[in-house]
Amino acid sequence: MSGNDSTVTGACNCGAFSLTIPQQTGMALCHCTSCRKSGGSVSSANFSINPKDMKCDGPEPSKYVAKGSSGNDVTRAFCGTCGSNLWTAVADPNLIFVKAGLFPPGSVPSPNTHLFAKNMEDWEIVHEGAERIETQ
Repeated sequence: MSGNDSTVTGACNCGAFSLTIPQQTGMALCHCTSCRKSGGSVSSANFSINPKDMKCDGPEPSKYVAKGSSGNDVTRAFCGTCGSNLWTAVADPNLIFVKAGLFPPGSVPSPNTHLFAKNMEDWEIVHEGAERIETQ
């Protein structure tokens, strides 16, 4: 990550772990079963970034590895102290999904993508201008 980029810093619930990423212009809501279960909600708000663009400070995060709907490993990183979800890594080494809720209010843009939209609840909406992708 170069020093000239506009960045934003977020942290886990207890503050032991922080991460800095480039300021984002869009965000994806993932409605896959794995995100629903790991987050305890109907979707997970994520920034899709290259892990090389992320600077982490704090202890090594705890990790949970499971098979995703693609059959590939999905690694979920979380704070070992407070349990806050930090990011999800997939088979593509150039892609990581950083949890948007780690960042301060006002720094999270509206969703531009809904992933696994087939799993959305009837009362959920696709945000104006957002792409609806039924699976991934």
